[in-house]
Amino acid sequence: VSQIVFVDCNGARSKKDEIRQLVIDGFYLNGVHFVMSERSASMTRNAILGFCDASVSEELDRHITMDLEIRDTVLSKWCAYRGLMFSSCHCLEGWFPKTIVVDDYETVIKNQKLKWLVEEERTYISNTTGEEQVWRTHGIEEGYKDVPINVFDGHGFIHSELVDQIRQIVGMEERPTSLLVRAPYIKGLLSEMNYTAYYEEHRVDFIQDIWGKWHDIHEPMIILTKSMYKGFKYFKQKGTYQDWDNYWSKFHKYHHCWGIAKWNFSKEQEPVYTRGNYQILQDLDLPFDEFKQLAGKSMDWSLKVVDGDPVYTYCFLGLTGDNPKPLNNYAKAIMKNPSMISEHNVRDFLKKQIRKYMSQMKCGKIFLRSCYKFLIPDLIMMLQWIGGDKNPQGCLEADEFWSIGYTGEHAIERNPHICSSEHLVLKAKTTDEIEKYCGHLVNTCMLNGKSPSPQRMNGADYDGDLVLVMDEPLMLEGIDKDCAIVLNLDEKLTAKDESVNLEHIADLVCRTLVSLIGECSNAATCYHNKPWKAEETKRRYEKNVDILSIVNSFAIDSLQSLVMW
Repeated sequence: VSQIVFVDCNGARSKKDEIRQLVIDGFYLNGVHFVMSERSASMTRNAILGFCDASVSEELDRHITMDLEIRDTVLSKWCAYRGLMFSSCHCLEGWFPKTIVVDDYETVIKNQKLKWLVEEERTYISNTTGEEQVWRTHGIEEGYKDVPINVFDGHGFIHSELVDQIRQIVGMEERPTSLLVRAPYIKGLLSEMNYTAYYEEHRVDFIQDIWGKWHDIHEPMIILTKSMYKGFKYFKQKGTYQDWDNYWSKFHKYHHCWGIAKWNFSKEQEPVYTRGNYQILQDLDLPFDEFKQLAGKSMDWSLKVVDGDPVYTYCFLGLTGDNPKPLNNYAKAIMKNPSMISEHNVRDFLKKQIRKYMSQMKCGKIFLRSCYKFLIPDLIMMLQWIGGDKNPQGCLEADEFWSIGYTGEHAIERNPHICSSEHLVLKAKTTDEIEKYCGHLVNTCMLNGKSPSPQRMNGADYDGDLVLVMDEPLMLEGIDKDCAIVLNLDEKLTAKDESVNLEHIADLVCRTLVSLIGECSNAATCYHNKPWKAEETKRRYEKNVDILSIVNSFAIDSLQSLVMW
């Protein structure tokens, strides 16, 4: 498209004046004036800026804002919501299902063992003046507190009939049961749910949306929660259903569409082994002889490929039964004549490729019996809440989770992983009700709504986050299950409203040219591996790692918060 240019600003962290000028004034390319446009989430992570032809910028802005005029808002969130328009997805042109919005369920989890951020003042003697100075910094405090949570944050339902329509439009071979959706001012994860059957069984005929309008449970619908509809406050004029009608009027005026960004693996596609990383391994408390056992399967696998085991070699080269297409001439030769596995040049090729894997194994990329799954909330509790139950109990207790085929205790991990409290250990549970209404939801991990389980994993939510569900008993031996949960409880660190103008957008761009996520991970690794002799030194290192965990949660949730550090 000749009207859009992407500018790679990676490495321009020290050139903030030039970046500001680029954002405010734009640039000329082949005689055409280009001005600042939008950034998707991935563009923000990779320091890429989007620019468009100035002659179409006003019209493009009207399409993206849908005629909204915003003067003051949390700029990082406003820009992120606009950037949804640049999300990569499968567009569902001309598909307009009935969609409603229901309220979020917010509750408080009582008396949780926590570590949280506090402000501290320390004194020191100035080298220049010799006088005592006060240095304001942050520390960690531990104790018991109540934790407010949004139980279904970023999650919604979709009727089975609508899933069938999406599958046909996109041309999916497998049946999607968890769908990561995008639309203007809408993002989150939808679970396929037969809510009609559930509500018929529980004698519920109508459900109420956030504006007070009632809807027949027999209608095929998308049911969004308020946290999924980012435009709720922006389109709020009358505070009635007319606001929702206005949104859809603008939606159709500017020819927008729904999009599907991602969906789940099928049961057959779901991997049994996944390569982990050093972050989830480095804070395990295991003797070395036990710890090295975690790498045993990876070493056995690599040696069997090098030794020419046909099954392992075929799989390594991608020559599986469902995908026998050779990737290169070596694979072609082996397919034509299996004895080529023993040929000198082929063996040298295999050794060279395996060395790359072995180098990555040294950095923690080892095969673990685990699989990445979509994180979803207690869907029975969600059905109860939407059906009018003001005190839903759900199907899972505070120490439980559900995923197809799992029993007993399991570790649940999320990347990036900073501190030991981010290891989540829960007991797998299933019931007849879960199997009846959720048993089709493959490739998902359902957490309970009675504990801050997602929050402890660096502020995870249910809008498409992936977690690694482990089936490694040895991992459980190295996890402290009773450690305090590290959470941010400091409301003063929330972002404030700003005027929407190019100067403030330029400031935001400069602040977010680099993400602290990688830096936090690297710094935490340094502290995890620093030798210590005194217990006081050990405690100081642990406190620094806890602080890094909280900083990292800000970096993940909102790049705006980086400036506050």
